[in-house]
Amino acid sequence: MWSSTLRTGFVILVLVIVLVACSGCSAVQSASSNETGGFSDLTVEQFKQKIEEYRDRPSDLVILDVRTPTEFERERLRDAVNLDVSAGVFKDRAARLDRDRTYLVYCQIGTRSAHAAAIMAELGFTKVYNMKGGIVKWKEAGNPTVRGA
Repeated sequence: MWSSTLRTGFVILVLVIVLVACSGCSAVQSASSNETGGFSDLTVEQFKQKIEEYRDRPSDLVILDVRTPTEFERERLRDAVNLDVSAGVFKDRAARLDRDRTYLVYCQIGTRSAHAAAIMAELGFTKVYNMKGGIVKWKEAGNPTVRGA
């Protein structure tokens, strides 16, 4: 027969083991869902290759600049369209976009575009690619930009 103290200690030990095991599982799930959150991160070179891949079928591709209109007018990638993720209407406007097209999303350094890509994935878009490092890394790699809207 177990004493009351031994039984309580055993129950606490079992609970601690279960909690540790569960917290480990949720950490693994979070990391996996971040990696497969419905969009992919691309390096500048991969982003450029993806643009080239669609050169013969440009209507299937949207290069989406999610910076402010001022930033977009100052400098942007050729053929990009602007949809400001910080404007407060991004989700509503993105929801109206064609889900069959491929979206290459970028911003200044990659933070806003990752957020925009995550929103698009949440809306059911399946072909969304975020450029890591944004237009800053694009230019550092010697790639061209254009001015104006």
